[in-house]
Amino acid sequence: MISYRWRIRLWGMAFVMPTILFFLVFKYGPMLWAIGLSFTTYDMLNPPRWVGLENYESIARDPIFREALANTLVYIAGSTVFITLVGLGLALAINTRGPGRRACMSAMFLTNIMPILAVCLVWRFLFHPHGLLNQLLRPIGFGRLDWLTDSTLAMPAIILVTVWRFAPYFMVVFLAGLLTIPPEYYEAAEIDGAGAVRRFRHLTLPLLMPVTFFVVVVAALLSARIFLMPFIITGGGPGNATRVLSMLIYETGFSYMKMGRAAAISVVLFAIVMVFTLAQMRLFMRGEEEYS
Repeated sequence: MISYRWRIRLWGMAFVMPTILFFLVFKYGPMLWAIGLSFTTYDMLNPPRWVGLENYESIARDPIFREALANTLVYIAGSTVFITLVGLGLALAINTRGPGRRACMSAMFLTNIMPILAVCLVWRFLFHPHGLLNQLLRPIGFGRLDWLTDSTLAMPAIILVTVWRFAPYFMVVFLAGLLTIPPEYYEAAEIDGAGAVRRFRHLTLPLLMPVTFFVVVVAALLSARIFLMPFIITGGGPGNATRVLSMLIYETGFSYMKMGRAAAISVVLFAIVMVFTLAQMRLFMRGEEEYS
């Protein structure tokens, strides 16, 4: 007869098992299959054929891959930095408890519930040489800017759309972190003569460090997986100025039917994200130790 303790354990395993099976079938299983596929050549018509490291050697020599890799790193860095700064700035502005702050927060958060396809199409019109953005910039001295056809402006334009869409979401995260800071800390700092800048630097920033770490990691992961924005807004152009690794994976796999090579590029992207995340974890853990 099964004891009471084992019955409890079996019930617990029964409740957890569907989640474990879900991750094994739809997450870790495909990941392992993609890693294995990266060592083969596969066109979806014939069985995979083992080629060892040939796919990795091939993409290392490919100038389009190197350009897409550089674009991806620039995009991740630019988007992560500006999403974090703008999100924190918006949260600080909302936290001033001024009139209409709830309405402003709700209006800004609407950017997250708009369909991504609609966002991309609207911004394509805004970035037109005769679009609203250029019309707004003209009174302050800017001439005609070809946002989507100038290789030096295309990537900043994609980063601008990304920040516009995701910064309000992380504003809510930062605002939740700000509300957890006891107001007594600020009152004590004011009594000691600390100004607004010193209170922000020595009180707000250290206490927001765990939230900032969360925002930076999640923003970087979101940026690394970006696909639709450059695909719809610029199509990877002009030239290859906005072609990122996720677009190259899609084109290599589904346009040229080189699944093994596409899997190798996806493994490289996965490695970049892992290294980036581990480096951030180490950096922020060191920062928390210094502030503690």
